[in-house]
Amino acid sequence: MSTTVGNSDLHQRLRHLVDRFGSVAELSRALGVSDNAVYKWLSGRGQPTVSNLVALAQVAHVSVEWLATGHEPGAAKKSSGQATNPDDYVFVPRYDVRITTGRGNSIRSEQVVDYLAFKNDWVRTRLNTDPRNLLLIEAVGDSMTPTLEDSDLLLVDLGEPRFKHDGVYVIRRNSDLAVKRLQRRPDGKLLIISDNPAYTPVVIPAEGVRIIGRVIWAAGRL
Repeated sequence: MSTTVGNSDLHQRLRHLVDRFGSVAELSRALGVSDNAVYKWLSGRGQPTVSNLVALAQVAHVSVEWLATGHEPGAAKKSSGQATNPDDYVFVPRYDVRITTGRGNSIRSEQVVDYLAFKNDWVRTRLNTDPRNLLLIEAVGDSMTPTLEDSDLLLVDLGEPRFKHDGVYVIRRNSDLAVKRLQRRPDGKLLIISDNPAYTPVVIPAEGVRIIGRVIWAAGRL
């Protein structure tokens, strides 16, 4: 399946970001991709992957939802013909992305499939984060059992793209995305832990993993 974000107006929002950075070269340098990749996105000959979309949101200080859809989180959505008050709720996009908790290919596709409403006050006071930094993805696999089960819905805070403290993070190693528990060892290296004891922990240098965001909430079936 596709691993790119398809949106006919995406190139316009990318052009806006290029204007903010001053040039394609400056944006590509901040993003860590080639100038040619950005030119392809702008021309419509290519689309950013989900990890590039997340990176774009982080370096440009915009929301992933705005990049993907052109709409900001918290914009009023309609349900059963009635508008929801945007002051009371934040609508977090759920992407058709499955993040592995074990091994293997992790990305199915990257389209926004729907939105889940969360109380704005709850997000800010209980989760202590900016709603614009949030997205929802689905876990697949058993390596994080019993903490996370297969098909659990994960709320990821993209505002924490680096290791701050022990916790469960969405990480990229090589070409795969995964959800793992990270702990810092006394020697500064990171321990990648699967909560399922059947999986062996892995020790890596701190620079050996790219952190996409921290998992701050999860929900699944009973």
